[in-house]
Amino acid sequence: MVRDRRTLAMVVLTPILTMSFMGLVAVYLPTVHEVVVALVDEDNDEATLGTYVVSSSGIVEVIKSFANSYGYVVVIGDDPVAHVVLKLPRGFIRNLTSFENQASVVLIKRLGSPRVDEAASYLEAVLRYVSRAVARVKVEVLGELAGTGVLAEAVLDPIAVRTLVVTPGGAPAGVGEELRVYLGRLLALSLVFVTTPAASYIADSLIGEKERKTLEKVLATPIGRSSFVLGKVVAASIVGLVGGSSSALGSLLLYLLPVLTRSVDTVRYLTPELVAVLFVSSYLSVLSSLAISLPAVLRSPSVRAASILSASIIGIASVTYFAALFVNLDELKPPATAVLAVPYASLASAVVRVALGEYLRALAYVAYPAALSLVLVGVSTKLLDPERMVTSR
Repeated sequence: MVRDRRTLAMVVLTPILTMSFMGLVAVYLPTVHEVVVALVDEDNDEATLGTYVVSSSGIVEVIKSFANSYGYVVVIGDDPVAHVVLKLPRGFIRNLTSFENQASVVLIKRLGSPRVDEAASYLEAVLRYVSRAVARVKVEVLGELAGTGVLAEAVLDPIAVRTLVVTPGGAPAGVGEELRVYLGRLLALSLVFVTTPAASYIADSLIGEKERKTLEKVLATPIGRSSFVLGKVVAASIVGLVGGSSSALGSLLLYLLPVLTRSVDTVRYLTPELVAVLFVSSYLSVLSSLAISLPAVLRSPSVRAASILSASIIGIASVTYFAALFVNLDELKPPATAVLAVPYASLASAVVRVALGEYLRALAYVAYPAALSLVLVGVSTKLLDPERMVTSR
């Protein structure tokens, strides 16, 4: 493996390049997707509401300012190339300042782009902000007409919601804790990039000896079965160790990209504990893949058959790590909680738990794949049948 420099280079570069590209896609790419927003003022009117003057042109300027701050290209007037069109129809201001009618707008968006959907959602949010501001003035005007003091918020929002963010242990969460947990989920997903090539290492190492006609010579030497199997596992897992190191380096780049592209300081949330658990989980993810595939690989007649098994293991790992991006796998209820028997689910949960500050729980999730791997490797040494490996076709 050391002589195969191209493979080693890919082991090192794949996590770094993949995670950097993933961060680039998630953080920077949406900002270069140009979305054109057209604001059409068909009303061109203004009216007085209490002591305030409300105009359609003023509302268009407010919407334009918000849209520009979100990075959208804003044009005034109808535009055939616009992705989102917001029209203030005739009579809009009259109805907006009325106590008897409801004002309406027309929002047109093109299908087919999440960025366009996002722009439409932002415009709706701005319109709700404007609507709320006008409603507050109307409540104040009605209070003056009734000759009584009125608190606009007491009418518009009789119930105030105060949201407190706490850790799983109930302690108040600090600023940015939610961001750290989200980034921790991304790091758990990154484990798939280390695991993907790992399952093929042991297949090539064992069955490859047979197809290269070197297996008989190796088995003819006075080494024991355990030495033969452990030697292959250790050699393949060292490559995984290299991949784990590059994965940790790739995670640093993933955290640095928001700093470079949006000036968002995410590096401070990348704690030493999070880097350590990512490194350990990367290595154990590789080791688990080797250990799971080892019993079947020892019985496989060819590299092709072993590769099919490896692809199945990679598929299970990919689905598990992807699921960890959306749910806490260790909080599922029975029988779904059985997913933790899959070592990849435990490793993903370990990364998430460290991000949440639950270190003892994370340690338990790391210990399980390590113990399972040792057991499976031990079982594999008992399953090794040198004669069958040599004679099978």
